Amino acid sequence: MAIDVGDVRLPDADDQWGELLLHTTHPEVGKQWMDTGEVREVRGLKGRATDDTRTVPCRPALTRILRAHIEKEGLKPGELLLQGERGGDLAGSVIRRA
Repeated sequence: MAIDVGDVRLPDADDQWGELLLHTTHPEVGKQWMDTGEVREVRGLKGRATDDTRTVPCRPALTRILRAHIEKEGLKPGELLLQGERGGDLAGSVIRRA
């Protein structure tokens, strides 16, 4: 949910592995459990220091899919890789249906 396009490291060649850098997680906890009235809570990565990151390998097939998605949507660093219809976070109901 919280992958910034700037944290997607894709190689030039489609047959090479890329990397995804994860900084935070945005679990959907529900408005009734949040003092802010928001549906999601921003948290650090589980079992890691608050400012730590995790590098996740990205298979060549996923590299091709992500590159095409970024180009098609015209996404820039600082924007979410996966966005809702109006920008911002992708709805939990969409994720559950997928």
